[in-house]
Amino acid sequence: CALREQMRKNAFTALMTSRGAAMFLAGDEFGNTQFGNNNAYCQDNEISWLDWSLLKKNKAFFTYVKELIAFRKAHPIVRGKTKVAHCGLPDISIHNEHPWNETIHYDTRVIGLMYAGRNADDTEDDLVFVAMNMFWETREQYLPIPPDGKWWKQFCATSDEARFMKEEGKLILPARSIMVLYAQ
Repeated sequence: CALREQMRKNAFTALMTSRGAAMFLAGDEFGNTQFGNNNAYCQDNEISWLDWSLLKKNKAFFTYVKELIAFRKAHPIVRGKTKVAHCGLPDISIHNEHPWNETIHYDTRVIGLMYAGRNADDTEDDLVFVAMNMFWETREQYLPIPPDGKWWKQFCATSDEARFMKEEGKLILPARSIMVLYAQ
């Protein structure tokens, strides 16, 4: 089902854009299953074996996960704290539907996380913005303006219907979707 596929993308996107060790089970990147058994360590049968035929069947998802891993490697600020950004932005900031508004209420439907720090070469600022809408209706997210004449560029979205409206600095996030951007 399409929603299940999107939720799998959401889970990997959230995991790979979160700080700390990104841990997933071997085979998750191509849709391997343990048939609902989340404690299969003592099973020496098809429940715990990797079904490599799923790699071919789920090649597009596998490629998506590979791209997320490459993005995580290319942006060390996502993996952990780096040197302070030249522009003075905090290393992590939280945004609700409006930039720099970190107030979260019971009816908040969208959350944005912005990571700021130095890139791997330590020469310029690196900014990554992760916008998440886990609500069941489409929502908007307005982006903070990046410093130094940079602007946001979309890396990925877990829904084909997600829209980045660059001129307006706004994202249209369909139900249960995530979009990742970086400043360039």
